[in-house]
This record gives sequence, structure tokens and C-alpha cells, in this order.
Amino acid sequence: MSIKIQKIIIGGLLVALTYVVSAQQNNPIVMILGQDSISLSDFKNTYTKNNDLSKATKADIDSYIDLYINFRLKYAEAKALHLDTLERLQRELNGYREQASAQYLTDKDVNEVIYNEVLERMQWDIRASHILKKVASDASPKDTLAAYKSIMQIRDRLLKGEDFATLAQELSDDPSAKDKRSASGELIQYGNHGDLGYFTVFDMIYSFETGAYNTPVGTLSMPIRTEFGYHLIFVQDKKPALGKCKAVQMMCAFNRNVNLTDNERQTNEYSQKLRVDSIYQDLLNGMDFETARIKYFGDNAREEIIPMFSCSRFEGDFVAGLYGLKAGEYSKPLKTRFGWHIVKLTETNPVNIDEDTKSLVKMKIMRDSRSNKSVESFIERVKNENGFKEFKTNKNNPLADFYTVLDSSIFMGTFKAEMLSNMKKAMFVLGKNTYTQQDFAAFLEKHPFTDLDELDLVPLVNLAYKNFVDITIMQYEDDNLENKYPSFATLMEEYKEGILLYELSEQKVWKKAETDSLGLDNFYQTVKHKYLYPNRIQFLDVKCVDKKVMQKAKAAMEKSVVRSTSAVEAVEKLNAKSVTCVLDTLICWKGQNPTIDKLCDWNTAKQGDVFVNEENNEIMQIQTLLAPSPKPLAEIKGLVISEYQDVLEKEWIEQLHRDNKVWVDRQTIYTLINK
Repeated sequence: MSIKIQKIIIGGLLVALTYVVSAQQNNPIVMILGQDSISLSDFKNTYTKNNDLSKATKADIDSYIDLYINFRLKYAEAKALHLDTLERLQRELNGYREQASAQYLTDKDVNEVIYNEVLERMQWDIRASHILKKVASDASPKDTLAAYKSIMQIRDRLLKGEDFATLAQELSDDPSAKDKRSASGELIQYGNHGDLGYFTVFDMIYSFETGAYNTPVGTLSMPIRTEFGYHLIFVQDKKPALGKCKAVQMMCAFNRNVNLTDNERQTNEYSQKLRVDSIYQDLLNGMDFETARIKYFGDNAREEIIPMFSCSRFEGDFVAGLYGLKAGEYSKPLKTRFGWHIVKLTETNPVNIDEDTKSLVKMKIMRDSRSNKSVESFIERVKNENGFKEFKTNKNNPLADFYTVLDSSIFMGTFKAEMLSNMKKAMFVLGKNTYTQQDFAAFLEKHPFTDLDELDLVPLVNLAYKNFVDITIMQYEDDNLENKYPSFATLMEEYKEGILLYELSEQKVWKKAETDSLGLDNFYQTVKHKYLYPNRIQFLDVKCVDKKVMQKAKAAMEKSVVRSTSAVEAVEKLNAKSVTCVLDTLICWKGQNPTIDKLCDWNTAKQGDVFVNEENNEIMQIQTLLAPSPKPLAEIKGLVISEYQDVLEKEWIEQLHRDNKVWVDRQTIYTLINK
């Protein structure tokens, strides 16, 4: 080896060594706790999570050092005891991780768009009609195309001027659009003829809601695809949101008898129109709403109170007349299928987008299908970031192999991946991972089609494959969260530390203090002098049936003092023929019993003193003056357990310090204060 090469190598080693020494000087080890070495930056990062270093004093740092040492020693013991392997704690940790990871597994930009979209839509109510042609979301291309052609033919007829309500009743697959008739053809119930009334955000499935809000008032939409099929939406009206209301109403009801002739029905409706017009005219002339109700419906008529409702609660013709009304105002006569209504609003709660509303909106979004939009966008992003590629060509489609090899076992729940052990083609690649037909077969084994009748396998397999890809991508990203997001890794480590320390403290301190009855009793003996009763008095308490008996009892008790005899025996003689006195023993201290405090001077009280409570025909005599004494354990158990836990905690920490090497460079840590 030449001298020049040797110099280069030695020079490189010196540079590397200098770098290591410099790094150690800039970030020295400031603690050794058992097997763990803590650098200055480690301590600083932990301290600054919940504390402001710029305001810290030496006393603050010293206090935190002690807490930090105890925390690290406890956590090391928890790991040494393998508490992190307990299935119960693993389930708790996994549950928390599932909650915490949710915010990382969606497209935040799309979330914000959806959130703002909801806030905008909730300020508007829409009235719309629709016609539905049903087609399943997993239908074959042939069936889907047939449904689309059918709905487009209806759309052409509407654009040429045919009546929407008529076509809805005749051709819509929505049962609510059609009139219901009996077996003999008699009308039982009117359908809505496609009119859905007013609705607002979250009242309809998201795809339908979006189609309605994106269609201008007075126009007909193109076919809107939802999970139910294809819809044509005609938007009749759009108004500033009604919010929520309470109301009372007067209703002139139509005769709903199905046996009425057309002439009888028209006569009935005309008479009810005259009646409601008369009511309304009285109101315009100044008559009170309640007075009008009694005039036209009688004293015994039940007041028709409408509890809190929103725009989607009632049919459109009813709600349409309420917009713009304030609390205390009433509507013009409103005609519905049921009759004529005059409605007075008694309470209005307009839409108010405050912080509580915003929080509620976010929760609703998470439970609503619109959240899928964010997930779908997120999946596409993960695909692009990780080089997702499917191995599918016209000549080689690994998915198509499943169309022919799957049999009825997939519907019966007896399908096993090993049935297709010879199928090993690659289906797609994600990152460094390749997923094969065997992976998809394993997915099918876990997710068979047991909740479906036997249908065309092709659309079912296609749907299952899409779910397989989506779930795989979500799991791929989930598995890499700790590596991709240091903040998430820190959060999970903190939670793991928390549940392990809680479990260890439960075993070492909290549960032990409660279940170790002998240890607790022994500890009580050492601290019972701290929990004393104050000076107390034991009274003989005598309650008499009347004042005459009370006077006799008082005299008997006073004589017993003079004669040094038993007051109890003296009083009980009064019960020889019948019970006229009830005797009891009462022990209390100053401030405990207001009646005794009023009768007794605690400073001069002595044995034998007698007190009379005239209001209750009651006499009390001092039997014994009791000096301060310890309260029994049963009475103060909670306080003693708490103190015992503190002692166990202290003993535990002392033991940890004895069992582990603890070294701290406080002077170096103090330098953080000046930076």
C-alpha cells in the first residue's frame, strides 16, 4: 500500500472520529438508567412536549428529572415483565391505533372539500322529484346498460313535454311514487308521484344529494347513478334552510273514504276550502289563533301540536308555505293530500354554523357514504406514490381465471384457497410487494358470497377484486404509518407506555392496596392517630309521647343523678303499663347536630347534665364525655388506601433505584435553560 493511500485512509478515519467526538459533544449522554442511555436531545424532546423550556427554572428541571427517571425505570420493568405481550393490552393498543390511524388514511384535501360542501349545502333546502330505474351496484354490464337506456328513454319523453308525475307513477321503480289500490282496484293510498318534498344535506344518500344540489332549479338532470340504480331528478325549488320548527295547526281534513264518488270527493274538498278560507279571513281580521280554533273546532277539539320538525318531515306542499315565517306567525291556507292546513310556528331554530355544529358535521361525515370519496382519493394517491401496477393484458388477465374456476362453494362458505393452489399468477405490484392469485384466493376464503343468492359470478368477482385491492392498499399504508409519520410513531409509543405503566401500577400499587387486607390493617395501625374523632359526648336520648310524660321523664333522670342510680332504669319504669318513652343512645361532636349545639354548652358540659327539646318532647342526658380517639378503618378506608398507595409507590420507586444503575449529569441538563 502506497504512503499516499495510507494517508488518505488515516485522514478519512480522523475525519470520521472527529465527527463522532463532535456529535457526542453536541449531544452528550446525560442519563444512564439501567440498560438505557439518554442523550441531551432525548431529554429535551421529552421535556418540551408539555413544558415551555424558555420559562424553565433549575427547580423545574430538577423536578422533571426525578419524574423522568421514575417513569423510565417503571417502563423498563413493565417491558422486562413482558406486559406488552398480554393479549388484553394488545387489544386495547390495537383499538387505539385503529382510531388514531384513521386521520392518516384519508385524503385531507378531499376531506376539507367535503366538509365545506356540507356547510354550504346545509344552508339550503331543495325540493325535487325523481324517477328511478333499479339496477344493482354490482350488476353485469348488460343489465347496467339496459337500465341506462330505459332511463334515457324516459328522459327524452320528459323533455318532449310529458308530465313528470304521470310518468313517475307509471314507470318509476320507486314504490312510493305509485297509488296503492286494493285487489278490486279501489284507491287505498295516494303515491307521491315522484315528489320527494323538501330535503337538505344528509337527508338522502350522498350520490343522490349531490345530483340534486348540482341540478339548477326548474331543470331535469342527466341520469344519476346511486346504489339503487339510475335516477332522473327534477329540481322544483331551492330555498334558504328552514332549520327546525315547532308549530300548531288547524286542519280542515278531506273525507278519505275510498268509496266516495268523484262528485262526492270534489264536493267535500270544496266545502273544506270554504271552511279554511273563513278561518283565514277571521285571522286576518284580528282573531286570535286559539280563539279561531275553538270557534271552528269546538272547546273539546284536541289542539294539533306539531313537535320539532325539519323540512323533510312533511310533504312538500305543506312545508313550502312555512318558509319566511317567524315564531308567532301563521301560514296561508296550505293544501295537501290530507286537507287544508293553517300552521302557526311557535318556535324556530334556524341553521347556525357554530363550533358545536361543525363538530357534529365532522362526525356525520365519518358515518356517511360521502367519506368514501376521501378514501377513494387516498387509495389513488397511495397507488401513484408506490408504483401500483396490474398485470393484465388482453391475452393474460389473471382475474378472468377466477370466472371459470369458482363454483357454488363460494356461495356456501366452503371455499378454500387451497382449492386453487395451482393458480399463482401475479395480479398486481405495490411498492416492493407482489400480490398473486393465491393472495386473492385467500381473500375470497375470508370473504365468501354467503349473503347472496347464486348470481352471475363475473360482477361478483370483479367487485371482490376491487375490495381486495382497496383493502390491500389501505393495509399497506397502515403498516407503514410509523415509518412515514414520526408524529404517529411517537403517539403510539406514548400510548403504549401509558397502558403498560397503568397495568404495572395497578399490579404494584393500586390493586395491592385494595386487596392486601393484612397489609392495609397493619398500615392503618401506623396512621390511625392521624384520623381521630374530636371530643364527643354520649347522650341518653329519650323521646316521649307528650309533654306530661316528658316532665315525668325529666324528673326521673334528674333524681338518678342525685341518687347515682341508672337513668335508663328510672325512665323505663314509665313504660311499665304502656310504652310512653323511646330510649336511644346518641354520640356526636360539636357542629354535628344543630339541635344539640343549641341546647348544650360544649365548653362546660359535664356528666349527668339534662337538656330538654320542647319541640319534640325530647330529653337528653350526658352519660359520658369521650376524649379524641381513632376512627375505625371501615369509616376511613378510602383515605387510608390512598395513603397506603403513596407508601407502596414510594417503596416501589426506591426498589427500582436500588436494582438499577442511575446516573444523571444535571449540570449539562441545566445548560438547556440558557439556550
